[in-house]
Amino acid sequence: MTDKIINPPLPFMDLPQEVVHAERSSEREKADPTLLFMTLCVTMTSENEMPIVAPYVGEKPTDIRGIHRIMNKGHRQIAPHFFFSDDRIRNFFDDPFGTEKILSQFEASIALDFSMTMEMTRPQKMFSSFLNKLWAAWLQSRSHKVIPNVSFPDEYWENYWLEGWPKHSIIAVSSVGVLTHGNPEGWLKGMERIRKELKPLHILRYGPKIPGESTENCTYFDNDNNRSANGW
Repeated sequence: MTDKIINPPLPFMDLPQEVVHAERSSEREKADPTLLFMTLCVTMTSENEMPIVAPYVGEKPTDIRGIHRIMNKGHRQIAPHFFFSDDRIRNFFDDPFGTEKILSQFEASIALDFSMTMEMTRPQKMFSSFLNKLWAAWLQSRSHKVIPNVSFPDEYWENYWLEGWPKHSIIAVSSVGVLTHGNPEGWLKGMERIRKELKPLHILRYGPKIPGESTENCTYFDNDNNRSANGW
């Protein structure tokens, strides 16, 4: 720790030009090209620069299943979802055009579900929320029908997770893991905010009913995964 304080890295202006070029090339290689081109295709909010997602007002799916379970079946009325571990979601996110080709077989799909769990820092949760909305908005920019998946952290009173999601839309919400290792009281408060502020037309509820939740305008679907949607 002492060495780092006494001998900090030199700023670019104090380095030889050939080192500067090497450093900048290295940083460009580390940049995520998927994020770069997706962000150029969508509109952002002014407060936290969250991608703006349009409402989905189409037909409700007859069922929702993990994309990895129906990749080659083409049941158009079944909506593929991403309610599984973050590492598996990332595989689909990192191959956007390949994933888009799979989703094109279906009438609509459900947006990503990167985690916002209690052990994560606030910036990590904000980034997960950003990615979930970015994917939805990017697909919509390419004329795909996407059902917003409104996931939220335990800090339900925060605003960033609502920012960018549409009002008066059919949405999806997952409760997988809430009863076993989550915060049911906080989850219920988050759902109250969703109903009050987004005024959803209908909610596709994935996972078990949480005691005390309103079932108005809800369709329930069982968890088709062996693991929790939080990736534990």
